[in-house]
Amino acid sequence: MAIRIGDTLEPANRENTVLTSDYFYVVDGSDINFAVEKILENSGESISATVNTKYIVRTVSSSPISLANLADNDVVRHNGTEWQIFKSVGNSETNYGIVYDKRTQLFYQYDSTNGWKPLLRSGKIDGGTFS
Repeated sequence: MAIRIGDTLEPANRENTVLTSDYFYVVDGSDINFAVEKILENSGESISATVNTKYIVRTVSSSPISLANLADNDVVRHNGTEWQIFKSVGNSETNYGIVYDKRTQLFYQYDSTNGWKPLLRSGKIDGGTFS
């Protein structure tokens, strides 16, 4: 079975493979990094331009990162030389994407209606209380 790897791991041609009796699906995502340093809320926030550093740009007009074709809520990544769009929310496959925010220690889920919202409201990964 073919598998696409991007921000979403899913079987290709899912409709034709999931419904068969021989369907079996295993993915090892241990080497895939879904973490972002933080969600950028305003232009005054400090950012680190090191290789593979990722951020969510909440609002382009108030972002410290400026790129052509950058849209609100896009995920950007530094490739060691320059910033690039890592995942565009304009892509329909981004709906329901999940990232881990290192600053808040929360998982966030994206949908086109609500943007990036905390996925788990019961607590942080480190056991702290969600505020």
